Amino acid sequence: MDRSRKNMDKIRILTCIPPENPVSKPSSVMTETLRPETIRRALSLSYLYGGVVHYRPGDRLRPRILPDFELVLIIEGQVIYRRDAMNHSTPPGTIILARPNFHESYIWDTKAPTRHAYLHFDITQMPEDWPSLTDWPVVHLQPDPVLSPMVRHLIGNVASHPEWLASSPGADGCRFLECLLRILLRPVQKSPLALAQNFPEPVHQALKLMRDVIDQEPHRTLHLADLARHSGITDKHLCRVFQTSLGHAPMQTFRLLKLQLAIALLNRSNLTIKEIADRCGFENPLYFTRCFTQTYGASPRAVRQSLREHQPPPPNPLPPEITPRIFW
Repeated sequence: MDRSRKNMDKIRILTCIPPENPVSKPSSVMTETLRPETIRRALSLSYLYGGVVHYRPGDRLRPRILPDFELVLIIEGQVIYRRDAMNHSTPPGTIILARPNFHESYIWDTKAPTRHAYLHFDITQMPEDWPSLTDWPVVHLQPDPVLSPMVRHLIGNVASHPEWLASSPGADGCRFLECLLRILLRPVQKSPLALAQNFPEPVHQALKLMRDVIDQEPHRTLHLADLARHSGITDKHLCRVFQTSLGHAPMQTFRLLKLQLAIALLNRSNLTIKEIADRCGFENPLYFTRCFTQTYGASPRAVRQSLREHQPPPPNPLPPEITPRIFW
């Protein structure tokens, strides 16, 4: 099996083949070879194989020179990954993306069993929009959570396709690995406001009370003192942690949550504007429309019409993870 990377920069050119038609002459456009610049280069592999390996406490993988690409997901155990005389501590969940000619070794957990998944592959064609190999990050301590199940899924496919060891995994296998590698190579820069689990506990507690009120008693008057008492801190402290975590004061956040629910109802219900205002806890539909328009730059009626025309909704000031549930 030739595992060289001589064709790393080769551009594959696709041809459009017209359906057979014995009457009409095929168009020259249909039979013309597409120019390379009109084709998006996809990842192409010469082979792909992998599996899951268990090690006893204290085992080692002796120093080696890696002949191809390897992606490793640490599943269990505290592992030391050594490359070019530099040690990296890699706890469970870490992904290592190693490249050909790496001088590397592994020291598996000395006190507990170690388990990791691995994928070996060689690239014959790389997407042109990818960063240079020298810029590829190697150790990913906190990769996107979606990557772990993607690795497991791909290994399951590898197990059912033993021929991938000696030949290309085909378009589907290459596309799946390309998607996985793209997430590793170009991770989304997440704002600290994007994940609800990053919020301090008082913010969690206050948000929970707000959502419960909107769900069950939308017309209940909620005061800052109620939120502070429920969160176990003072009014001033609650305002500080809300401003730091969400960029808004607690009572402003409460109103934004109501308006966030209104966006969902405009999009996913046939309720009238008055009914939506009532469902979101606004007794006066005119006041609801004024608050909505000030926040989103368009009236509820205009936003509903744009949503029906398949336009995206206006951006929300709050993370989508804390959107109130829809009941009507």
